[in-house]
Amino acid sequence: MKEKIINFLRSASDFLSGEEISKKLSLSRSAVWKHVKRLREDGYKIQAVSHRGYKLISCPDKLFVDMIKSGLKTKILGREVACYDSATSTMDIASQKAFEGADEGLVVCAETQTKGRGRLGRQWLSSKGKGLYFSTVLRPKARLDEISGLTLLLSVAVAKAIKNVYGFSVEIKWPNDIVVQQKKIAGILTELNAEIDRINFIVVGVGINVNESQRDLPKEATSVLEQTGKKSSRVELLQEILIQIEWHYLLFQKEGFESIFKDWKSLSQTLGKHVRVIQDSGTIEGYAIDIDSTGALLIEKKDKTIVKKTSGEIIHLR
Repeated sequence: MKEKIINFLRSASDFLSGEEISKKLSLSRSAVWKHVKRLREDGYKIQAVSHRGYKLISCPDKLFVDMIKSGLKTKILGREVACYDSATSTMDIASQKAFEGADEGLVVCAETQTKGRGRLGRQWLSSKGKGLYFSTVLRPKARLDEISGLTLLLSVAVAKAIKNVYGFSVEIKWPNDIVVQQKKIAGILTELNAEIDRINFIVVGVGINVNESQRDLPKEATSVLEQTGKKSSRVELLQEILIQIEWHYLLFQKEGFESIFKDWKSLSQTLGKHVRVIQDSGTIEGYAIDIDSTGALLIEKKDKTIVKKTSGEIIHLR
């Protein structure tokens, strides 16, 4: 109900009478007042004027379910949202819920994570109330060899969302680190649950540095605040990311990866570079020349042989 009241207030250009809200929601005037009171307790600034009604002045930069779902124009992602003040990891929660049968599109957010995870077992620092940390569940009808492509799809979606909301240019470091001027601003983690012949579900974790100052970050990282000079709405960014992930995900299911890979190549800072890829199985060096039809990175070694990699730590060499 709070979500519906916020929707009404956000769409109104001026004051909205309590009577009008009551009629639209089939509530008593006192019930409307109680919901407004709870919204104020959550940090919404709502002005109330006798004989005029209510007017939304500002919204808190908090990851509330009602704020995230309010005006969210998606069909799958975000139909169900769970928000936590603190979590070990949104990946842990989303994975558990997926095991228990959660629907595709579940979104799990946290203001902070005590054990946030990045790629290759690294820790993701999660400054409370400053960054955007969330995970979502996907249940794609895809082959196992298409996982690399789905990883690239996610990086394109997040990169486009950041560009759409803030306007500054971003690049993708293979496979899915989002960077600005050689500094990392966002990371994406995918974890797979599958059988021999099918994918049960994928949990996608996204971490973005939003309102952190440079002192909150490692020297090799940056944030939206550092790039724009002003604090930003994490909810607005989350909504745009969900829109972009869903749009690209549905495009893949309808048409495959072709146009998505084209976008990835245009955003890639890895292709054409001399690189070193480090894996448990060993290290190789060569030039990143392309990606194949599944999204694997193709590397041409010094002896002109070409190898493909679907995962690993990549270093751009001079």
